[in-house]
Amino acid sequence: MLLPIADFAPDLPPNNSSGASANIVNLFPRTKESWGPVGTLSTFSSNALDSQCLGAQIAIDSGANNYLFAGTADKLYELAPGNTGFTNVSKGGGYSLPSGERWSFTQYGQRVIAVAESQNIQSFVLNSSSAFADLSASAPQARYVTTIKDFVMVGNTFDGTNGAQPQRVQWCAIDDPTTWPVSGSTTEAQLLAGSQIIPGDQGWIQGIVGNLGNADGAVFFERGIFRVVFQGSPTVFGFYPAEGVRGTPCPKSIVQLGALAYYIGEDGFYAFDGAVSQPIGVDRVDKTFWSNVNTAYLANVVGAVDPINRLVMWLYPSNSAPGGIPDSLIAFNWALNKWGFAQVNAEYIIRAITQGYSLDSLDSTGYTLDTLPFSLDSRVWTGGQVLMGAFTPSHQLAYFTGSPANATADTVELEPFGSAGKRGFLKTTRPMIDGGSPTVQIGMRNRLMDDPTFSAASSINDNGECPVRADARYLRARIQTTGAFTHLQGIEIPDGAIDMTGSR
Repeated sequence: MLLPIADFAPDLPPNNSSGASANIVNLFPRTKESWGPVGTLSTFSSNALDSQCLGAQIAIDSGANNYLFAGTADKLYELAPGNTGFTNVSKGGGYSLPSGERWSFTQYGQRVIAVAESQNIQSFVLNSSSAFADLSASAPQARYVTTIKDFVMVGNTFDGTNGAQPQRVQWCAIDDPTTWPVSGSTTEAQLLAGSQIIPGDQGWIQGIVGNLGNADGAVFFERGIFRVVFQGSPTVFGFYPAEGVRGTPCPKSIVQLGALAYYIGEDGFYAFDGAVSQPIGVDRVDKTFWSNVNTAYLANVVGAVDPINRLVMWLYPSNSAPGGIPDSLIAFNWALNKWGFAQVNAEYIIRAITQGYSLDSLDSTGYTLDTLPFSLDSRVWTGGQVLMGAFTPSHQLAYFTGSPANATADTVELEPFGSAGKRGFLKTTRPMIDGGSPTVQIGMRNRLMDDPTFSAASSINDNGECPVRADARYLRARIQTTGAFTHLQGIEIPDGAIDMTGSR
């Protein structure tokens, strides 16, 4: 008899027909029948940002070289190909972001564009610039930026004419992000530039994405989403409500994956295709997330995509996170339609692309063969490899390539002799795991109103079993493991290992 690891769905009651668990830690769904480990963070960068990472972006030049840009409250940094250290590439005088504000980035051709509240739009041309500079004297300031078709579009803007406009979007001249004509001018119409205030009670703009499955883009508000449709001259873009009252209170939670944008709504997790949103967390993680996240630090909630493992991840601060620096990571496997959870201390996560090194170019990293943070055959040194990265609380770039984090998972709960009104007496279990050092505890209770009492942890013996002694009507297993493994499935109850005992 196999007791599988239950799906991570802490919103459901412990005894449920779906076979769900509230206790899965440092495990992500790997296959439809197994769970895989979560790697710990292994520091990569040889230096650190000067303070908390408030935004980051991967950029790729025409030669397929990979760059990483990151921003703090007062600086912008570049991690260039062939380097492990960040370089300060701020414009002269630096920046001063108000508390709670973040950087937003986009790439247009060879140009990396960065925006933040009360800062002039910043521009860095790959293989040309040595530092960021103001993009254009006529461009507005903005909180959010994206690329839609042949345009750079910004949202939640400020300029000398219109002042602060939290419901306004503006876009540049077609195929020219350095040109932002005067609003209402003939030049603006000729170059297909423009702007639009999207009035209503949907609150402030919280983010913009481009090129979705059923729209050319989307503007996310606090309490609504508007579809962006390219219409050509004279209107250029049309903006149409798509989601009624639903939006996002977490600007950095918006994560684009191909034709979809995943985000955290005010009542849970969703996937938006440019027309409608589909709930992905209802009856599973929505209520637990909103009860655990520290709502005073929603600006620190950050989403990212791990395409290799088919995961969308959200890093967030729990109510017990010191200073609101995130300590929790929830992940959705879109192929398996399953959730996982990990304990991760980091201030930002990002889908990173490794830059590539030869044995000769490793000298430029500042490491020696004795001090390399990763083995020579690690994917970190292979150019173009996608890895999940994070900025640690000490502001250094790290990858999830360290040893597996200690993992815990509960199986489904079993009522082996419920129809007979009897209890079950369990003597031994066999953990279904292909590595590591597992232990098994059995949770016991006789009434659904009771919390389970767990037996002492039993280590695996030479027969591959974890002997236990458990006597109860309802039984579940808790597996804890350290060390490397690939698949964790649950526990097997060998033939003859459970007997009927007792009565109602």
